[in-house]
Amino acid sequence: MMRKIKISIISLLAIAFCSPLFSQENEITIDASKSLGEINPFVYGQFIEYMGRCIDGGIYEENSPLSDARGFRTDVLEKAKELAPTLLRFPGGTVIKTFHWEDGIGPKEQRKAKKNLIWGGINPYHFGTCEFIEYCRELNCEPVLVINISTGTPDEAANWVEYCNGTENTYYANLRRSHGYPEPFNVKYWALGNEEAAEPDAGRHQNPHKYVEDVWHFIKLMKLTDPSIKLIANGESGNKEWTKTALKGLDGAIDYISYHAYVGTNSPCPYSIFQKIQGQDTWMREFAEMVKATVPDTVQNWKKWYRFPHRTAPVKIALDEWGIWEQQEPPYGTTNTYEWRHGLATACFLNAILHNAEHIGMANWAQMVNILAPIMTNTQTSVKQTVFFPLKEYRIQSLKESVQAKAQSPIIEEGLQSINVSATIDRDKKQMTVNIVNINPQSLKTKLRFSGCKIGKLLKTTVMTATSLDAKNKLDTPDKNVVQTKYTNINKKIEEIKLQGESITICKFELSDI
Repeated sequence: MMRKIKISIISLLAIAFCSPLFSQENEITIDASKSLGEINPFVYGQFIEYMGRCIDGGIYEENSPLSDARGFRTDVLEKAKELAPTLLRFPGGTVIKTFHWEDGIGPKEQRKAKKNLIWGGINPYHFGTCEFIEYCRELNCEPVLVINISTGTPDEAANWVEYCNGTENTYYANLRRSHGYPEPFNVKYWALGNEEAAEPDAGRHQNPHKYVEDVWHFIKLMKLTDPSIKLIANGESGNKEWTKTALKGLDGAIDYISYHAYVGTNSPCPYSIFQKIQGQDTWMREFAEMVKATVPDTVQNWKKWYRFPHRTAPVKIALDEWGIWEQQEPPYGTTNTYEWRHGLATACFLNAILHNAEHIGMANWAQMVNILAPIMTNTQTSVKQTVFFPLKEYRIQSLKESVQAKAQSPIIEEGLQSINVSATIDRDKKQMTVNIVNINPQSLKTKLRFSGCKIGKLLKTTVMTATSLDAKNKLDTPDKNVVQTKYTNINKKIEEIKLQGESITICKFELSDI
């Protein structure tokens, strides 16, 4: 009997140590010969909308001691510059369905204050087109404007293009000049509505054929006004058939198709957010495959009577809203206080975007201030939320091209590994970054294996950690930052790295050969 018990114990131990939790050794493998595509700089964008205190009371607050003469909150602007977005999308979002751009131009005392029918409150429109362009110039980023195709008209949209980009002796170009802007704004990227199929959100294009029919008229007048602009068509990430119809109907005239992705946590399952991001990684790839199968890379039989050129590159995905939405405080659960686990989740989501670099032409974290935001304010101060730090570091440190990166590590939950990884490379500079998220509370010694290149020294590491998964930065203690970011110069060859528990680690390597 005793012998049987001993055998049983040995058998159980054998099963346990052969299970994924105790697995083979932890390992990250990078294959530089397997490119996942060039990384478009515009995947590091942000989004602002007339919603809650994102704009008014966020980036813009007239008569505040913290604001400059233009009404820009200088503390927020300083943080936004540190965040370094390459792209800024405005003014919506769902609010675009009742937005008319001429309400927000000219002398501020003459602008029309209106109810915000979508999100509530009053919008004085003191932050309008010109202020938005000035803000983009402060951030050194490209503007993206979204047009109203629900209650707006094609003429109105074309006039906005002329106001922004016109160089000739025309009414709207001269109107811009009269407002103090003699040079054109050169807004290159324009989105054709936002989530137009969403009937409860004041959308009126549940029928994609109706969307195509209506949008074609907008496209024609906008493109005839400025043939150089690039257009983003509405896509429905949860409705491929709707999106296919839009793609087929608008092919040749559009450059991007939009995709929106928000994730949150299913209580009481703290790791569910990471499962959802893993699902988004797969879903983005499948969405891209659908786009590629629906519209060819090159345009055939373009009609010359359109009088403007067709697209000259494959249609890319505009992930023009992505982020973490935990359904917390008003309006509509969008005032979210982020914990360190959300910082880890943000890095995992950035890894997913890099995994799909070939397909994604732009991506905007939604939003930038107060609403689902990396920056939070009150009337006295502002703070960086936990998600701010991975957003900043990935933007600074990621290189030109994404390459295949895989991990073998302990299983946290079914199908979810402890380690999530991406890698970027600059073949000309002979550098590589490896972005590693360890969601395991335990530190993990991990082997690093490379193929398709010859690795030289590990130049430096950037490690982001916090005191606990639920640690967060708060407006009532603005000087306390729960996120520790440690930069360490290494300058030696390594084959193994120790990853701290619940951490983000960015390793920069030199390549001695490719």
